[in-house]
Amino acid sequence: MATSTTDTDKYDRQLRLWGEDGQSKLERSHILLLNGSATGTETLKNLVLPGIGSFTVVDNKKVTESDLGNNFFVERSSLGKSRATVVCELLRELNDRVKGFSVEECPIHLINNNISFFKDFSLVVANRLPEEAVLTLSQYLNEQNIPLLITNSYGYIGYLRISTPEHQIIESKPDDPIDDLRIYNPFKQLVDMADALELDKLNTQQHSHVPYVLLLVKLLKEWRSTHNDKMPETRAEKEEFKKFFNSHSWSGDEMNFEEGAQNLLKYIQPPRVPGDVQNLLKDPKTNITENSDDFWVLVAALKEFMANNNNTLPLHGNVPDMTSETHNFIQLQKCYQEKALADLSEFSGYVDQILTKVGKSSISSDLVKKFCKNTRFLNIIRYRTISEEYNQPKTNLITSELEQADTVMIFYILLRGIDKFYKTYHKYPGSSDDFESDIPLLKNVITQYLSEINVSNDLVKDDYIAEFTRFGGSELHNIASLMGGVTSQEIIKLITHQYTPLNNTFIFNGINSTAGSYNL
Repeated sequence: MATSTTDTDKYDRQLRLWGEDGQSKLERSHILLLNGSATGTETLKNLVLPGIGSFTVVDNKKVTESDLGNNFFVERSSLGKSRATVVCELLRELNDRVKGFSVEECPIHLINNNISFFKDFSLVVANRLPEEAVLTLSQYLNEQNIPLLITNSYGYIGYLRISTPEHQIIESKPDDPIDDLRIYNPFKQLVDMADALELDKLNTQQHSHVPYVLLLVKLLKEWRSTHNDKMPETRAEKEEFKKFFNSHSWSGDEMNFEEGAQNLLKYIQPPRVPGDVQNLLKDPKTNITENSDDFWVLVAALKEFMANNNNTLPLHGNVPDMTSETHNFIQLQKCYQEKALADLSEFSGYVDQILTKVGKSSISSDLVKKFCKNTRFLNIIRYRTISEEYNQPKTNLITSELEQADTVMIFYILLRGIDKFYKTYHKYPGSSDDFESDIPLLKNVITQYLSEINVSNDLVKDDYIAEFTRFGGSELHNIASLMGGVTSQEIIKLITHQYTPLNNTFIFNGINSTAGSYNL
């Protein structure tokens, strides 16, 4: 739940998105930014405004003229001053509830000489780090189970890579979930409510305001009594039932019957456990030990619940709006809520049994309740490590994408080439006055890289290499701003464990405004 200090008026709009629990997680988070570039500060801006707890900027660079051209969080009076200190001060002004700290030190030096510095942060954002530093940092953070986001704006191209060993999602919040109304397999209390209906004894007003859920449950039961207790399965049977259902409408325009007919096909499908949930239930981590985290204890309890309830998930308990008299709708809500509470009580019992068996401490009732209400929306992402991406490249995927016209995968190859160019020449191609001399050098680096990953050199045209050289390592504010928005959005998903973050790479082409995401 939210802390007592949450400003509900200030954060009202976002509380409607991720709720008090999500806001509380944000307010407890401490985000680390490596390099206070335009992309990095735009990312932090979008996190400071919704109220993260605190942030730290690590950067040993001074503010330069180029910073004035692309970074809104430096001023002309800041020239020559510590960039970490300057951007930290201006970012703090956005929200007086957020604490900001600056460390004037080289991120690479910290990674190589004081790696334990990173262990106390909730999440790390890295910008413009060399390849070796990224590998070292990502390996350490994976061991600490701390998410790392590598973000970059290079000329007109944006790049984001997420790395974290295991990300658990309790509230994936799909855009258009089907309401869990149990019409196909109604529970006893719902059947009893439907059976109590005597449609022929109602007046016109009452008849046109019977909730369509009860109509479907009642009339499906009648239909099944003349069809060997079978649900409508074939297209012909579904059409037959639809006619049977509509035949009970007294006029042609009763809204409750129209709603029932519109939702009929959706709710007479056999219930299905979502694939993501099925995969969780089969996961070896459901074999609980004293070292298991709370999420897997809850998944194991869900497995036990389903084994004792005909492979059915706990009921969510929410009822959508529908045509009904107020009294009837309240009774229907009460019916669903009582069943949901009964399922929660049973589920909580299995949680307690598992905890007692392995000798673990209790799990908060709020977390158990939230998990139980969202069992249809559970998910987990296990990200490939940066080391796996670099040392075991997905050659088939890369080749297949490069063979497509206007693919953004080409920019992934070019950015990898830029990293290798920097490693060899200690600068970005085109960053000196004689940029044309860097074109063949970059081409050679990329040719060698493509050979290493067994991708044809013909798939990367020289025009792209020349254009990337002309970028000269520049960071444009419009691309930085967009990537700051994308990166901060993914950070909020990772911190709150709500919605589903991308897996694992996002690339934006600012030349023609296209984008792609890949599991690399």
